[in-house]
Amino acid sequence: MPELCKTVMHKLYGHDVWDGFVSEKWEAEVQGWNGKHSSLSRLASASGPKIVVDVGVWKGQSTINMAGAMKSNGVDGVVIAVDTFLGSPEHWARERNLFGRQNGRPDLYDIFLSNVAKAGLTDYVVPLAQTSATASKILRRAGIVPTVVHVDAAHEYREALNDIDDYWGLLQAGGYLIGDDYDENWPGIIQAAGEFSARVKRPLVIEPPKFILRK
Repeated sequence: MPELCKTVMHKLYGHDVWDGFVSEKWEAEVQGWNGKHSSLSRLASASGPKIVVDVGVWKGQSTINMAGAMKSNGVDGVVIAVDTFLGSPEHWARERNLFGRQNGRPDLYDIFLSNVAKAGLTDYVVPLAQTSATASKILRRAGIVPTVVHVDAAHEYREALNDIDDYWGLLQAGGYLIGDDYDENWPGIIQAAGEFSARVKRPLVIEPPKFILRK
């Protein structure tokens, strides 16, 4: 396990949360949307140590992309995977059948852990099962300063703007914030990204469907 991953794991948990985990629900093809985008692997595996926070990870496609790029390039790094693992409103329709439920609770956390373990990346990933807002406070109190943040949680304007604002505040100077779903189907994302870019006076770089801001 890279030194940065050990450090982050200790700060958040005091022990390795992967100890004793048995993979049972992995997917042959990890389900997701835009998680294989080149901006993620490029910025996560650039030279130098990397603390990446992946906000809204679903079943792990983006987390695996970034952690895999780190491992392939020998980067001392970690991906902190933030999600409630309960699904978003658009995922809950029963007819979509996107996840199972046990006593009514989605099994997304087990699927996520299994997919990461199957990919052989438990040494680069630290899961954090929390809301994006609470996770940002936990990371701040732990003194964890990310170099890259990928925001892909809420799609509504106000919630998206709050996530961008919270994680921009955590990001180190010179770090990158990547946002997903900069697309006409999600006008709230476009509005939030544009307003925030104007507020912090940083150029908004668009690599569809991602937007990128450098602090």
